[in-house]
Amino acid sequence: MWTKPDLNEAQRTLPHPAPVVREARFMAPPHSRDEIASTPSGLMRVAPATPAVSSTVHFVVHGAMPEIQAYAQARGWYERGHHVLSTPWQELHWTVDGWKTVHVLKSSDVPSPVVSGHFMLKGVPAGTDVEFAIHVGVACHAPHDTAGARDVGDVWLNNGGANFQQRSR
Repeated sequence: MWTKPDLNEAQRTLPHPAPVVREARFMAPPHSRDEIASTPSGLMRVAPATPAVSSTVHFVVHGAMPEIQAYAQARGWYERGHHVLSTPWQELHWTVDGWKTVHVLKSSDVPSPVVSGHFMLKGVPAGTDVEFAIHVGVACHAPHDTAGARDVGDVWLNNGGANFQQRSR
């Protein structure tokens, strides 16, 4: 059987190293550029970001819209028995300066700028007059077909060529 060897007198009396105690110092965060540059840690303090200016316009797109139904009728989808219409994607083409600058928001962007018909316009303060048109993807399905589209196309929704206008919120 194995037994623990006895420690001799010299080994038992060796001093144990004292635990290391570091002095804790509290430093107030710097408040000026000079104080930031002179911090001993060299870390920079970042100022909190100001909230981004944004607003929305509201336009709900769906397969029951007269413009989309007229498009399906013109494509002959109803005659082939494809009565279920969907809008798999949409793009908002918009301007605030009379089309000198054109912006595009796509429903496929991540994160999506369109939720429940509300298009998020970054950099546009609420109360701004926005002119826009919407480019929409249209798909048709047979009533019993849930797997995929039988035919696809696209249509512009632009108020008969005059474009839509809204004051952003």
